[in-house]
Amino acid sequence: MWSGVPLTGNVFDLLPLPSGVPVPMCFCGDPCKVAKSDAEDTYKQRYWMCSNFEFEPTLRQRRINKMTPPPFCDFKQWIDTEIKPEDKEGMQYMLRWAAENKERMEKRLREEAAEKEHKEEEERRCVAAERERRGRGSLSVHAEQKQRSRRIPMP
Repeated sequence: MWSGVPLTGNVFDLLPLPSGVPVPMCFCGDPCKVAKSDAEDTYKQRYWMCSNFEFEPTLRQRRINKMTPPPFCDFKQWIDTEIKPEDKEGMQYMLRWAAENKERMEKRLREEAAEKEHKEEEERRCVAAERERRGRGSLSVHAEQKQRSRRIPMP
């Protein structure tokens, strides 16, 4: 009990039960618990759900990427029917922030790709210039050898 209102939820997110509303029984026959939605269309709305459902994947489930919960009675009954204006504003702020963050990340990735391409092009130019410089030197050595062989007088 917290200030006279029974609570449910976890230690980090205590959810007050609605006053005067009886706790429904889920399909399992156990009393339900209150949960809060994270979905965009029902953001922060409270609902009743099966109290037997506590899913924390084991290390093995995480390793094999089996993150789906085990089957449960799937009882869900909504307590709140509308999103509070402050929750709607908060959600819109988070969505804007996420969109801006995504845009910044995409811009940074494009800039990094362009910079990488520029460095690769610069490296190709340096390699080509070095080959050309070496190529001229070797051609002149061959040319000198040919010229020497032509200058040898015949007996």
